[in-house]
Amino acid sequence: MSTQLHPDTLPFLRELLMNNNREWFNAHKPHWLEIKAAFDDFTQGLIDEMSKHDDTLVGLTAKNSVYRIYRDTRFSPDKTPYKTHVSCFLSSWGPKNSGVPGYYFQIGAEEAYGLTGTCNLGGGIFMPTPEALNAIRQEIFYCPDEFLAIMNEPSYKKYFGNTFFTTKVLSRVPKGYPADWEHADLLKYKDYCTSYTMPDKMLTSPKLFDEVIKVWRASVPLNRFIQRAMEDVTK
Repeated sequence: MSTQLHPDTLPFLRELLMNNNREWFNAHKPHWLEIKAAFDDFTQGLIDEMSKHDDTLVGLTAKNSVYRIYRDTRFSPDKTPYKTHVSCFLSSWGPKNSGVPGYYFQIGAEEAYGLTGTCNLGGGIFMPTPEALNAIRQEIFYCPDEFLAIMNEPSYKKYFGNTFFTTKVLSRVPKGYPADWEHADLLKYKDYCTSYTMPDKMLTSPKLFDEVIKVWRASVPLNRFIQRAMEDVTK
């Protein structure tokens, strides 16, 4: 297990951004494979450590958690063949899937998926199904004090503030909930993701591994809340 990334991870991705073609990539593929191997090893270390704090991750492997660098260009006007970021998503609810609770880590040469900075990580759930989203909102409505306590934890507020990363915030309270409920704004999110932007200098720091674990651990209570809310949906 490695607790550090390959030092050329971000420099390689920045070069790829300027040379996003198969000729360049194939010429530099041996170097990429070294970088990927280090990222896979780093991810497996994160899995092993996070499994101590979220037992739904027990048995997960880096192979099921690290995304491929190759882009699916079939339905996209952008035909560049490679992603300019590396990322992993830890969730026993479905390997590399959106719509399930988990823990995300991304390093990129440019912003992707609306995330800011070159290194972004967090937890929660992105693009849940309508059934899952309704279950989460219902759980928040029934257990607002518990949900607010999660958001008010010092470690949570330190990394994530008082909001969520989301694709959309509704202008009105979802149908079926009272518009005058005092915590109605908590029900308007389409996604419930925590998000933290890590300083670039941390990527080559020996403290990187421990810092990722600290950030992810701050999201564990939210993930557990979502997991509980979704129990009936996943049966």
